[in-house]
Amino acid sequence: MKASVGILAAAYCLPAARRTAQEIFRDEGVNLGPGLEARLGIAEVPVCNGETASNLAVEAAREALRRAGVDPMQVDVVVEYSVLPQEYLVPVWNMSNKVQAEVGASKSFVVGFSGGGATNFLVALSSAVAMLQENENLKTALLVTGDVAIPGNRVLNPSDPVTVLGDSASAVVLQRGTTSAVMDTDLWSDGTNHDICYIPGGSLIHPDDAELYRLQLDKQRYDAFPKTDIVRDMSTTLLKRAGIHWDDLACVIYPNISSEDQNQLQQVFNGKMAPACAFNRTTHGHLQGTDFVLNYLSVLEKRELRPGDYMLAVSHGMGALAGVSLIRC
Repeated sequence: MKASVGILAAAYCLPAARRTAQEIFRDEGVNLGPGLEARLGIAEVPVCNGETASNLAVEAAREALRRAGVDPMQVDVVVEYSVLPQEYLVPVWNMSNKVQAEVGASKSFVVGFSGGGATNFLVALSSAVAMLQENENLKTALLVTGDVAIPGNRVLNPSDPVTVLGDSASAVVLQRGTTSAVMDTDLWSDGTNHDICYIPGGSLIHPDDAELYRLQLDKQRYDAFPKTDIVRDMSTTLLKRAGIHWDDLACVIYPNISSEDQNQLQQVFNGKMAPACAFNRTTHGHLQGTDFVLNYLSVLEKRELRPGDYMLAVSHGMGALAGVSLIRC
């Protein structure tokens, strides 16, 4: 039987400055009417004012290790789950290497994932759990991310906005042999949607076109993607495999994309979505994979879970990469 791997501790780091959705929409030349405001359900977001994604990530990693009581030299692997562009060209430069160096995790090696939206966190979670379970020489993993929006590109899809992006970093410490456990994860990708949400500029095809250096969304394909059906089917399969009934779930956590998006998933999960998801969406906007860490910690802080309770973490990955993870607290 495989040893359990669970979450020892988690932390997030936010920049001090904040901007309201009204201010962001005005600055980006987008009208925020009452109907759209209600559909998004985002009042303000944290924004960097001189901070870098990597520095925020270092702080989050240090805090997560402190909470876990883990010496950085005990970390065997650092797994990055960032989504947005980093400070220098990737993969020649990778933020997780800087995190490894600055937290002092010199015994570890570094891997990273990108391109899956908030589902990147679930990919990192699943991969780290598998490494710790299958390799007896690995015991502790540090998951880390830092995401800062491209300047002037916080409103995703200005012609028909889907969300408002905030800046953040987060980190999670996993360890083998814990009482809590990441029990299972299912991932599903649709390769035809590889360009449903991407940045066309700054690459080899369009290296010098600043106008294309924007996170773009194909809204028509995004709307057509059967988001609720996919996550419902994946969740049903995962729970059945684990021998757990829907009624056994204490709560579901989900990315903070918009009120509309969360309401659709609330119906799928029969009202089990944690109230913290809606609150954090309103006060932070969409923070990519950090949404999961923020919502997870909020649920724990509100003492909504008891030891042994089951939590489901779910993401449709903007139509490109969906994921579901079952966690026993």
